[in-house]
Amino acid sequence: MISKKIEIKSPVDGSVLGEVVNSSVRDIPSYVSKARKAYNSWCFSAPHERAEILRSAAKKLSSKQKELTTLHTKESGKIILQSQKEISGAVGLLEANAHIGQYKSGTVAPTGGLPNGERDLTIIERVPLGIVVCVIPFNFPIELAFEKASAAIVAGNVVLLKPPPQNPLATIMAVQTLIDSGLPKNVMQILPGGNKFSEALCSESGVDAVSLTGSVNAGISLAKSTAKLLRPLHLELGGNGIAIVLEDSDIDYVISETLRGRLLMNGQACAATKRIVVKETIADEFTERLDSALGKINMDNPELPESNLGPLINYESVLRVFSQVNSIIKQGGKLIRGNKENGDAWYSPTIIDNVPKNADVAIDEEIFGPVFPIIRVKTDKEAIEVASQSSLRLTAAVFSSDLEHAFRIAHQLDYGGIVINGTNNYRPPVVPFGGVGLAGSGREGLGYTYDELTRSRFIAIRNIRPPSNPVK
Repeated sequence: MISKKIEIKSPVDGSVLGEVVNSSVRDIPSYVSKARKAYNSWCFSAPHERAEILRSAAKKLSSKQKELTTLHTKESGKIILQSQKEISGAVGLLEANAHIGQYKSGTVAPTGGLPNGERDLTIIERVPLGIVVCVIPFNFPIELAFEKASAAIVAGNVVLLKPPPQNPLATIMAVQTLIDSGLPKNVMQILPGGNKFSEALCSESGVDAVSLTGSVNAGISLAKSTAKLLRPLHLELGGNGIAIVLEDSDIDYVISETLRGRLLMNGQACAATKRIVVKETIADEFTERLDSALGKINMDNPELPESNLGPLINYESVLRVFSQVNSIIKQGGKLIRGNKENGDAWYSPTIIDNVPKNADVAIDEEIFGPVFPIIRVKTDKEAIEVASQSSLRLTAAVFSSDLEHAFRIAHQLDYGGIVINGTNNYRPPVVPFGGVGLAGSGREGLGYTYDELTRSRFIAIRNIRPPSNPVK
């Protein structure tokens, strides 16, 4: 494959924002070779030196926040306030990972307390994995680029970073601040490309580990292609998140929280509420109030502060969501509002009521768009059964005024994270974020990503301590 220029167009209005030169599959061995050469020296650099580079990058990134926010909003369709928050989050990740990399690099094991070990000194180190490929998704590209790359680099790894093909410009500009902050040559390489390039890069024999946020199919394909290598795979593959709304819930509060989480990135967040399970006794009232709330959503130019909802990432995404909703209707769901496409990237909020418990969306059909499927149940047992039948168990939520009742249900949900009385789209950087089943493997978050992209080893020095006999 020959490298070629690709125009990047805004989903907001179709305007051309810039272009990138895609990396070539045939050049992958060269990228890996350069990375290996860089790693052979970078891995021996001092943790405090790596940390200082991250702190410098945080300052550079912060100085570009206004420019990056505007570009990110135009390129992704994300509303301006969310773009601002994402870039601020990336700055925080750089600063926090600098601290983690400096102070989590090693410790001393208590072997001196064991029989015949009293004279030993044993050091436990976190050591880098080597060449790490970081595959970045389109929905939170800047934050996740720094989530992965800053943890990898401060640990002594080198990074081959592949930005999302749909909206690479803001990510490239942001990550360049890290490269420009004193990283030695080829410690980080930015490699734009499409899906075929990504597959080839992740499968290259010289790569030591992969951290990928993407589709289930991408994760499965990667696992198959690298099985013989037993390569560490750090995978966040999406989710079919659920909210269980019990009969004693504050409906207005539930709707407020559900909208806040579901409409993040215009409905294209992995951890968003993609199934709403509602007790039958309140389902009519819930649906009516949800419909009313969505009628007040301001779907407008995402650069405007008053906008609540922007477009999907591209028209192809609209067509996919449109098709998924039509499929739910054929399976028995009742369309209450929305499901309109107009030949561009804009898609209005959509409600489907009375979704059958065996419908695709009720199980493993993940919808990346502002769609609210409502599944009615009569009992707690039914609600738990619906929640448990999915393989994409990333996050869940339970709403109830009875905390004991809510906790009993939460305790029976096998999900990566569960929120009581709040949106399940909950991801502060200090919690371990990751799924169960086909939702992925491994955990992201401050310290957790660092652990995933390092391994532990011990170095024991025998008989280094003096004998325990007292001095006379």
